[in-house]
Amino acid sequence: MTHAYLSAIIALLAIMTSPIQAQFGEPKTQAELFPEHTSVTPGQTFSVAVELTHEEHWHSYFINDGLGNSIVPAAEWKLPDGWKASKLLFPAPHEFAFSGAKVYGYEGTNYFFTELTVPQSAKVGDKVELTVDSSWQVCDDSSCLPPNSQEFTFSLTIADTAVKNSDYAKVDDYRLQSFPTKVLPKDWTISAEETAEGFTLSIVGKLPEDLEFFEYDKQIDVQAKRAVSHDGGTHTFAATRNMGNKLGGEAGPKLANLRGILYTSSDVAGSSNHAFWIDVAFGGSTEAGAAAATTSENAETKEGKLGVVAVLASLLLGGLILNLMPCVFPVIGLKIMGFVQQAGEDKKKIKLHGIAFTVGVLMSFLLLAAFLYPLKATTTLGAQLQEPWVVFVLLVVMLLLALSMAGLFEIGAKATSVGGNLTHKEGLSGSFFSGVLAVVIATPCSAPFLGPAIGAAWKFDGPLFFISLLMMGVGLALPYITLSFFPALVNKLPRPGAWMESFKQGMSFLLFATVGYLLWVYNGQIGEEGQKGLAIMLGITSIATAGWIFGRWDTPIKAKSTRIKAKILSLLFLAGGVVLAMPPAPEDPETAAAESAVPDLSWEKWSPHRVEELLAEGTPVYVDFTAKWCLTCQTNKAAAYTAEVRQNMFDKGIVTLKADMTKKHPEATKAIHTLNRSAIPVNVLYVPGDSTPYVTRELLTPDYLSDFLKTRLEK
Repeated sequence: MTHAYLSAIIALLAIMTSPIQAQFGEPKTQAELFPEHTSVTPGQTFSVAVELTHEEHWHSYFINDGLGNSIVPAAEWKLPDGWKASKLLFPAPHEFAFSGAKVYGYEGTNYFFTELTVPQSAKVGDKVELTVDSSWQVCDDSSCLPPNSQEFTFSLTIADTAVKNSDYAKVDDYRLQSFPTKVLPKDWTISAEETAEGFTLSIVGKLPEDLEFFEYDKQIDVQAKRAVSHDGGTHTFAATRNMGNKLGGEAGPKLANLRGILYTSSDVAGSSNHAFWIDVAFGGSTEAGAAAATTSENAETKEGKLGVVAVLASLLLGGLILNLMPCVFPVIGLKIMGFVQQAGEDKKKIKLHGIAFTVGVLMSFLLLAAFLYPLKATTTLGAQLQEPWVVFVLLVVMLLLALSMAGLFEIGAKATSVGGNLTHKEGLSGSFFSGVLAVVIATPCSAPFLGPAIGAAWKFDGPLFFISLLMMGVGLALPYITLSFFPALVNKLPRPGAWMESFKQGMSFLLFATVGYLLWVYNGQIGEEGQKGLAIMLGITSIATAGWIFGRWDTPIKAKSTRIKAKILSLLFLAGGVVLAMPPAPEDPETAAAESAVPDLSWEKWSPHRVEELLAEGTPVYVDFTAKWCLTCQTNKAAAYTAEVRQNMFDKGIVTLKADMTKKHPEATKAIHTLNRSAIPVNVLYVPGDSTPYVTRELLTPDYLSDFLKTRLEK
């Protein structure tokens, strides 16, 4: 985003009296990588930990989240030939609430582990480079952000003797507290039994009363009530089998054993650990001091209750229901409306359009399946919407289509193929791309029957995975292809008339709702405070203005010169809007390093008492009277406080205070009146020993602000 363009837009909007206000999110987690060793030996197995630190009130999920449909932490490794990596190993989680449901997950700082094995053929003295792409999703108690990912690359030396990473000590401490050991305390005996309703797990030994069990394979219904009893030396958990739940979670698999983590915050007799991995067969037991039979990696499980035929049928039905989703229905509705206009025309050509639309849908699902198949272990349907550029392009397309349907301008028959002449080749291509568009906007949606079916399809390998997604496409295209091949059904539809324009305009509101949703997703991906959010809103407004100019003056009844000017002006507004709202380019490493070398300003909450207190201590004070609806304030914040200006403030010992006037703030209003100001922005410097407050001009630049501070503080 260029400050010049933003300033120009602000100048154009200065005549408007209504405020612009928005709130935008930030990343809620920090990730860091900790290899156990800096040098390793041939044949050695060692750990690599990903540290995930959550902001307060935010959490990520255990592999069995309790809901059955969350995105859990994952790690995808790029290793040299011969190296091996385990699946991601999870620490003991905690139970907490999410939208009224019980979930298993992690808050605060936690570590997720991968065991790497060096090949015996590794040559001493070689230096190897390893890369891991870590991904996770965070939620608060009512909503979730789009999935996050971060790539880490690090180097290790192959040596005769392994060298421990000095930074790994805190990870070792965490492992004792939260990572499950496979060696049980010497006096424990564990048994598991299947019951009519589910399972019982019994532990006999010297047991702490706060012992908790977190099942691993989703066999237990976490949302159902669980009976826990502690009778002397026996601790018993009675749980209900997971048959799928109303929250969208799929039914759990049927296994011959029960696996999971036993966790206690109390000390355990005979062990320095607090978390224990168990794997016990139903009807059997794990004896005292024994090691669990398997690690906490995902094991291949039997297929769930949904058989192949049931999965395919559910995907077909779910794809059919997708046509009723708010983002898809307008596209399908317009295609069906096209049938109304085409009634009585060549039936063969109508069939060709039905085939073209269906081919567009099926080819899109086939390409999507080809993209997802190698990544399905770490991704989900709709993963393309995790890319900001994809969301941004879709946002612009949906906005322009919504404006067109609302009557602001006409995209035309070639683009939509609605009401176009079926004898034209462009009409067929329009039907094909309508099918493509329907798939693009449908994939992030869900519908009844899709949740468990997609989960089951994700376990399919080879052609069956591709067939599964194609069945969803068949369901999505079914209404259109049916009307194409059975023209008699078209006669059942209402006759063409004024209702069609009303229908089209009504559908535009569904697309505007989709635009709002995509804007929310896009903002979450950009994850920037205030200024970028403001630029996005201005950019979207500029794009909408481009559509209005195009529809108002680029019409056949206008003079040719007027149409040319309209095209140029609409393209300028479109380009300007894209520049403002598009995802930010990756920062130049040198620039990023220079910016990050100087920390951001720490803005304390303003109060007259705090100003007096700091001045009494001999500390200069800089106060920003600001508000989110103040466009100039946001421009100042984006442009003026560069690394050089921030460094100047730190060097001069200035404490920065912020008086937020987004809401009514009588005390701040009184303060700016005493400064002979009646509007914000107001930025003022208070100097110890000087009774005069120094107020800056309204629009700030880095050079002006640096000179201002130097002049006032070096008197």
